[in-house]
Amino acid sequence: MTKESNSNLEKWILINGEVYVINYPINLKQFFTFLGNKNTGLITEYNQVILNPNLSEKIFLTHLDRIEFITIVGGG
Repeated sequence: MTKESNSNLEKWILINGEVYVINYPINLKQFFTFLGNKNTGLITEYNQVILNPNLSEKIFLTHLDRIEFITIVGGG
């Protein structure tokens, strides 16, 4: 089964190594709102590419997408 086979099938999304299952179309912005991700200090990687936040409304999740939230820690 390919990523594009059927948008009505359940999709597995990996977030920081944890599996989330969705069964309806949702874009990244909606998904982040659902997760409660409002921390502006995070960098988001989507399928191994740093995500431009302006594109989050245009990208819809597909089966086996990978999302990583990366925090920047400073110190000395």
